[in-house]
Amino acid sequence: MLRYILQRLLITIPLILSIGILAFFLVDLIPGSPAVVMLQDAATPENIAILEEQMGLNDPLPQRFIRWMSGALVGDFGESVLTERPVTEMLLERLQPTMSIAVGGLLLGIVLGLFFGISAGLYPGSILDRVITILTSTLIGVPGFLLGIILIIYFALEQGWFPAIGYVPIQDGFSEWLNSITLPAIALAIPTSALVARQMRSSMSNVLQSKYIQAARAGGVPRWRIVSRYALRNAMIPVVTVIGFRIAVILGSTFVIELVFNISGIGRLLVKSVLDQDVPVIQGGMVLVALIVAISSLLIDLSYAWLNPRVRLD
Repeated sequence: MLRYILQRLLITIPLILSIGILAFFLVDLIPGSPAVVMLQDAATPENIAILEEQMGLNDPLPQRFIRWMSGALVGDFGESVLTERPVTEMLLERLQPTMSIAVGGLLLGIVLGLFFGISAGLYPGSILDRVITILTSTLIGVPGFLLGIILIIYFALEQGWFPAIGYVPIQDGFSEWLNSITLPAIALAIPTSALVARQMRSSMSNVLQSKYIQAARAGGVPRWRIVSRYALRNAMIPVVTVIGFRIAVILGSTFVIELVFNISGIGRLLVKSVLDQDVPVIQGGMVLVALIVAISSLLIDLSYAWLNPRVRLD
Protein backbone atom coordinates (compact mmCIF):
# COMPACT_ATOMS: atom_id res chain seq x y z
CA MET A 1 0.00 0.00 0.00
CA LEU A 2 2.87 2.37 0.82
CA ARG A 3 4.36 1.79 -2.62
CA TYR A 4 1.03 2.60 -4.23
CA ILE A 5 0.77 5.85 -2.23
CA LEU A 6 4.26 6.90 -3.32
CA GLN A 7 3.40 6.17 -6.94
CA ARG A 8 0.29 8.33 -6.77
CA LEU A 9 2.27 11.15 -5.15
CA LEU A 10 4.87 11.00 -7.90
CA ILE A 11 2.08 11.40 -10.45
CA THR A 12 0.35 14.22 -8.54
CA ILE A 13 3.41 16.46 -8.17
CA PRO A 14 4.11 16.88 -11.92
CA LEU A 15 0.39 17.40 -12.47
CA ILE A 16 0.32 20.36 -10.07
CA LEU A 17 3.47 21.81 -11.64
CA SER A 18 1.93 21.53 -15.10
CA ILE A 19 -1.19 23.34 -13.95
CA GLY A 20 0.95 26.07 -12.45
CA ILE A 21 2.72 26.54 -15.78
CA LEU A 22 -0.62 26.70 -17.61
CA ALA A 23 -1.95 29.18 -15.05
CA PHE A 24 0.93 31.55 -15.67
CA PHE A 25 0.91 31.45 -19.46
CA LEU A 26 -2.88 31.47 -19.88
CA VAL A 27 -3.35 34.43 -17.54
CA ASP A 28 -0.50 36.21 -19.30
CA LEU A 29 -2.61 36.13 -22.48
CA ILE A 30 -5.34 38.26 -20.87
CA PRO A 31 -5.47 41.60 -22.74
CA GLY A 32 -4.74 44.78 -20.86
CA SER A 33 -2.19 45.70 -18.26
CA PRO A 34 -2.36 45.54 -14.46
CA ALA A 35 -0.69 48.96 -14.45
CA VAL A 36 -3.82 50.46 -16.00
CA VAL A 37 -5.94 48.98 -13.21
CA MET A 38 -3.62 50.33 -10.54
CA LEU A 39 -3.36 53.83 -11.98
CA GLN A 40 -7.07 54.19 -12.87
CA ASP A 41 -7.65 57.88 -13.70
CA ALA A 42 -3.91 58.57 -13.77
CA ALA A 43 -3.33 55.93 -16.45
CA THR A 44 -1.49 58.06 -18.99
CA PRO A 45 0.88 56.31 -21.43
CA GLU A 46 3.86 57.74 -19.59
CA ASN A 47 2.65 56.62 -16.17
CA ILE A 48 1.72 53.18 -17.50
CA ALA A 49 5.18 52.71 -19.01
CA ILE A 50 6.90 53.77 -15.77
CA LEU A 51 4.77 51.47 -13.59
CA GLU A 52 5.16 48.50 -15.93
CA GLU A 53 8.92 48.97 -15.75
CA GLN A 54 8.80 49.09 -11.94
CA MET A 55 6.64 45.96 -11.80
CA GLY A 56 8.88 44.06 -14.17
CA LEU A 57 6.12 43.61 -16.74
CA ASN A 58 8.49 44.59 -19.53
CA ASP A 59 10.91 41.79 -18.69
CA PRO A 60 11.13 38.85 -21.11
CA LEU A 61 8.45 36.20 -20.61
CA PRO A 62 10.87 33.43 -19.52
CA GLN A 63 12.37 35.72 -16.89
CA ARG A 64 8.93 36.63 -15.52
CA PHE A 65 7.94 32.96 -15.47
CA ILE A 66 11.04 31.89 -13.54
CA ARG A 67 10.48 34.69 -11.04
CA TRP A 68 6.84 33.72 -10.56
CA MET A 69 7.46 29.96 -10.40
CA SER A 70 10.28 30.33 -7.86
CA GLY A 71 7.86 32.13 -5.57
CA ALA A 72 4.92 29.81 -6.27
CA LEU A 73 6.96 26.74 -5.30
CA VAL A 74 7.24 28.14 -1.76
CA GLY A 75 3.65 29.41 -1.64
CA ASP A 76 4.40 33.02 -2.57
CA PHE A 77 2.19 34.21 -5.44
CA GLY A 78 3.13 37.85 -5.14
CA GLU A 79 0.90 40.75 -4.14
CA SER A 80 -2.54 41.79 -5.36
CA VAL A 81 -2.51 44.58 -7.90
CA LEU A 82 -5.43 46.37 -6.24
CA THR A 83 -4.99 45.75 -2.51
CA GLU A 84 -1.19 45.25 -2.48
CA ARG A 85 -1.74 42.43 -0.01
CA PRO A 86 -0.03 39.02 -0.32
CA VAL A 87 -2.09 36.79 -2.59
CA THR A 88 -1.53 33.74 -0.39
CA GLU A 89 -2.97 35.59 2.61
CA MET A 90 -6.04 36.66 0.62
CA LEU A 91 -6.67 33.12 -0.63
CA LEU A 92 -6.30 31.55 2.81
CA GLU A 93 -8.82 34.04 4.23
CA ARG A 94 -11.37 32.91 1.66
CA LEU A 95 -10.55 29.20 1.88
CA GLN A 96 -12.64 28.39 4.95
CA PRO A 97 -16.04 29.46 3.52
CA THR A 98 -15.41 27.68 0.22
CA MET A 99 -14.22 24.44 1.79
CA SER A 100 -17.01 24.49 4.40
CA ILE A 101 -19.64 24.63 1.67
CA ALA A 102 -17.89 22.23 -0.72
CA VAL A 103 -17.02 19.57 1.87
CA GLY A 104 -20.41 19.88 3.56
CA GLY A 105 -22.24 19.53 0.25
CA LEU A 106 -20.07 16.59 -0.83
CA LEU A 107 -20.47 14.66 2.43
CA LEU A 108 -24.20 15.29 2.61
CA GLY A 109 -24.61 14.29 -1.03
CA ILE A 110 -22.65 11.07 -0.49
CA VAL A 111 -24.63 10.10 2.62
CA LEU A 112 -28.02 10.77 1.02
CA GLY A 113 -26.96 9.16 -2.25
CA LEU A 114 -25.74 5.99 -0.55
CA PHE A 115 -28.88 5.73 1.57
CA PHE A 116 -31.31 6.05 -1.33
CA GLY A 117 -29.11 4.06 -3.71
CA ILE A 118 -28.80 1.11 -1.32
CA SER A 119 -32.52 1.25 -0.54
CA ALA A 120 -33.40 1.10 -4.23
CA GLY A 121 -30.76 -1.53 -5.04
CA LEU A 122 -32.01 -3.91 -2.35
CA TYR A 123 -35.48 -3.97 -3.88
CA PRO A 124 -35.09 -3.59 -7.67
CA GLY A 125 -38.35 -3.15 -9.53
CA SER A 126 -40.28 -2.20 -6.39
CA ILE A 127 -42.34 0.96 -5.92
CA LEU A 128 -39.54 2.37 -3.74
CA ASP A 129 -37.04 1.72 -6.51
CA ARG A 130 -39.23 3.42 -9.11
CA VAL A 131 -39.87 6.48 -6.93
CA ILE A 132 -36.16 6.91 -6.15
CA THR A 133 -35.26 6.44 -9.83
CA ILE A 134 -37.73 9.11 -10.93
CA LEU A 135 -36.57 11.57 -8.26
CA THR A 136 -32.88 11.08 -8.99
CA SER A 137 -33.41 11.36 -12.74
CA THR A 138 -35.22 14.66 -12.17
CA LEU A 139 -32.84 16.19 -9.64
CA ILE A 140 -29.59 15.22 -11.33
CA GLY A 141 -29.97 17.92 -13.96
CA VAL A 142 -31.24 20.76 -11.77
CA PRO A 143 -28.65 23.59 -11.52
CA GLY A 144 -27.29 24.28 -8.07
CA PHE A 145 -27.95 28.02 -8.28
CA LEU A 146 -31.64 27.37 -9.00
CA LEU A 147 -31.88 25.05 -6.02
CA GLY A 148 -30.16 27.71 -3.92
CA ILE A 149 -32.71 30.36 -4.90
CA ILE A 150 -35.60 28.00 -4.10
CA LEU A 151 -34.09 27.13 -0.72
CA ILE A 152 -33.59 30.81 0.12
CA ILE A 153 -37.19 31.70 -0.78
CA TYR A 154 -38.78 28.91 1.25
CA PHE A 155 -36.49 28.09 4.18
CA ALA A 156 -34.93 31.54 4.73
CA LEU A 157 -37.51 34.13 3.66
CA GLU A 158 -40.79 32.31 4.30
CA GLN A 159 -39.91 30.01 7.20
CA GLY A 160 -36.98 31.98 8.65
CA TRP A 161 -35.16 28.81 9.70
CA PHE A 162 -31.82 29.73 8.15
CA PRO A 163 -30.05 32.95 7.11
CA ALA A 164 -30.60 33.91 3.48
CA ILE A 165 -27.08 35.21 2.86
CA GLY A 166 -23.71 35.47 4.51
CA TYR A 167 -21.24 33.18 6.23
CA VAL A 168 -20.31 32.87 9.91
CA PRO A 169 -16.79 31.53 10.66
CA ILE A 170 -16.74 28.41 12.79
CA GLN A 171 -14.63 30.16 15.44
CA ASP A 172 -17.56 32.55 16.03
CA GLY A 173 -19.85 29.69 17.06
CA PHE A 174 -20.48 26.20 15.75
CA SER A 175 -24.28 26.47 15.58
CA GLU A 176 -24.12 29.81 13.75
CA TRP A 177 -21.55 28.38 11.34
CA LEU A 178 -23.69 25.32 10.72
CA ASN A 179 -26.78 27.43 10.06
CA SER A 180 -24.90 29.61 7.59
CA ILE A 181 -23.66 26.69 5.47
CA THR A 182 -26.77 24.47 5.64
CA LEU A 183 -28.67 25.88 2.66
CA PRO A 184 -25.60 26.24 0.40
CA ALA A 185 -24.52 22.70 1.28
CA ILE A 186 -27.99 21.31 0.53
CA ALA A 187 -28.01 23.11 -2.84
CA LEU A 188 -24.73 21.37 -3.69
CA ALA A 189 -25.73 18.03 -2.17
CA ILE A 190 -28.97 17.42 -4.07
CA PRO A 191 -27.50 16.89 -7.58
CA THR A 192 -24.59 14.95 -6.08
CA SER A 193 -26.88 12.68 -4.07
CA ALA A 194 -28.97 11.99 -7.17
CA LEU A 195 -25.89 10.97 -9.16
CA VAL A 196 -24.47 8.81 -6.34
CA ALA A 197 -27.87 7.19 -5.73
CA ARG A 198 -28.26 6.18 -9.37
CA GLN A 199 -24.80 4.66 -9.50
CA MET A 200 -25.19 2.96 -6.13
CA ARG A 201 -28.56 1.49 -7.08
CA SER A 202 -27.17 -0.03 -10.26
CA SER A 203 -24.00 -1.28 -8.60
CA MET A 204 -25.76 -2.77 -5.58
CA SER A 205 -28.33 -4.52 -7.77
CA ASN A 206 -25.57 -6.09 -9.89
CA VAL A 207 -23.49 -7.18 -6.90
CA LEU A 208 -26.46 -8.85 -5.20
CA GLN A 209 -26.87 -11.02 -8.30
CA SER A 210 -23.26 -12.24 -8.14
CA LYS A 211 -22.53 -15.92 -7.56
CA TYR A 212 -20.70 -15.38 -4.28
CA ILE A 213 -23.70 -13.49 -2.90
CA GLN A 214 -26.01 -16.30 -4.00
CA ALA A 215 -23.69 -18.79 -2.33
CA ALA A 216 -23.79 -16.78 0.90
CA ARG A 217 -27.58 -16.75 0.78
CA ALA A 218 -27.66 -20.50 0.21
CA GLY A 219 -25.36 -20.92 3.20
CA GLY A 220 -27.87 -19.17 5.44
CA VAL A 221 -25.94 -15.93 5.97
CA PRO A 222 -28.33 -13.20 7.21
CA ARG A 223 -29.31 -10.59 4.64
CA TRP A 224 -28.00 -7.66 6.68
CA ARG A 225 -24.61 -9.34 6.97
CA ILE A 226 -24.48 -10.08 3.24
CA VAL A 227 -25.15 -6.43 2.46
CA SER A 228 -22.86 -4.85 5.06
CA ARG A 229 -19.92 -7.24 4.85
CA TYR A 230 -19.89 -8.58 1.30
CA ALA A 231 -22.02 -6.52 -1.07
CA LEU A 232 -21.47 -2.94 0.09
CA ARG A 233 -17.70 -2.83 -0.30
CA ASN A 234 -17.75 -4.21 -3.84
CA ALA A 235 -20.70 -2.03 -4.81
CA MET A 236 -18.80 1.05 -3.64
CA ILE A 237 -15.99 0.64 -6.20
CA PRO A 238 -17.76 2.32 -9.17
CA VAL A 239 -19.43 4.79 -6.80
CA VAL A 240 -16.05 6.03 -5.58
CA THR A 241 -15.06 6.64 -9.19
CA VAL A 242 -18.19 8.74 -9.71
CA ILE A 243 -17.45 10.71 -6.53
CA GLY A 244 -13.94 11.41 -7.79
CA PHE A 245 -15.26 12.92 -11.01
CA ARG A 246 -17.85 14.87 -9.03
CA ILE A 247 -15.34 16.68 -6.81
CA ALA A 248 -14.22 19.13 -9.49
CA VAL A 249 -17.85 19.77 -10.45
CA ILE A 250 -18.78 20.50 -6.85
CA LEU A 251 -15.87 22.90 -6.46
CA GLY A 252 -16.95 24.79 -9.58
CA SER A 253 -20.57 24.81 -8.41
CA THR A 254 -19.44 26.17 -5.04
CA PHE A 255 -18.16 29.31 -6.76
CA VAL A 256 -21.64 29.90 -8.20
CA ILE A 257 -23.34 29.13 -4.89
CA GLU A 258 -21.14 31.72 -3.20
CA LEU A 259 -22.57 34.38 -5.48
CA VAL A 260 -26.16 33.25 -4.79
CA PHE A 261 -25.71 33.30 -1.01
CA ASN A 262 -23.37 36.33 -0.98
CA ILE A 263 -20.54 34.38 0.66
CA SER A 264 -17.03 35.78 0.42
CA GLY A 265 -15.16 32.69 -0.69
CA ILE A 266 -12.54 31.92 -3.29
CA GLY A 267 -15.13 31.92 -6.07
CA ARG A 268 -16.19 35.52 -5.48
CA LEU A 269 -12.56 36.55 -5.10
CA LEU A 270 -11.60 35.01 -8.45
CA VAL A 271 -14.60 36.49 -10.25
CA LYS A 272 -13.75 39.95 -8.93
CA SER A 273 -10.08 39.46 -9.78
CA VAL A 274 -10.91 38.55 -13.37
CA LEU A 275 -13.07 41.65 -13.73
CA ASP A 276 -10.35 43.81 -12.19
CA GLN A 277 -7.53 42.08 -14.10
CA ASP A 278 -5.78 41.29 -10.83
CA VAL A 279 -3.36 38.83 -12.44
CA PRO A 280 -1.47 37.60 -9.32
CA VAL A 281 -4.73 36.67 -7.57
CA ILE A 282 -6.02 34.85 -10.66
CA GLN A 283 -2.81 32.84 -10.99
CA GLY A 284 -2.68 31.98 -7.29
CA GLY A 285 -6.35 31.04 -7.24
CA MET A 286 -5.98 28.73 -10.23
CA VAL A 287 -3.06 26.92 -8.59
CA LEU A 288 -4.92 26.62 -5.27
CA VAL A 289 -8.01 25.17 -6.92
CA ALA A 290 -5.85 22.73 -8.88
CA LEU A 291 -4.09 21.72 -5.66
CA ILE A 292 -7.42 21.03 -3.93
CA VAL A 293 -8.66 18.92 -6.84
CA ALA A 294 -5.35 17.03 -7.05
CA ILE A 295 -5.36 16.21 -3.33
CA SER A 296 -9.00 15.14 -3.51
CA SER A 297 -8.24 12.89 -6.48
CA LEU A 298 -5.32 11.39 -4.57
CA LEU A 299 -7.61 10.56 -1.63
CA ILE A 300 -10.14 9.02 -4.01
CA ASP A 301 -7.42 6.87 -5.57
CA LEU A 302 -6.30 5.69 -2.14
CA SER A 303 -9.85 4.81 -1.10
CA TYR A 304 -10.31 3.00 -4.41
CA ALA A 305 -7.16 0.98 -3.72
CA TRP A 306 -8.49 0.13 -0.24
CA LEU A 307 -11.78 -1.10 -1.70
CA ASN A 308 -10.17 -2.99 -4.56
CA PRO A 309 -6.84 -4.67 -3.62
CA ARG A 310 -6.25 -5.60 -7.28
CA VAL A 311 -5.39 -1.95 -7.93
CA ARG A 312 -2.45 -2.20 -5.53
CA LEU A 313 -1.31 -5.47 -7.09
CA ASP A 314 -1.39 -3.95 -10.57
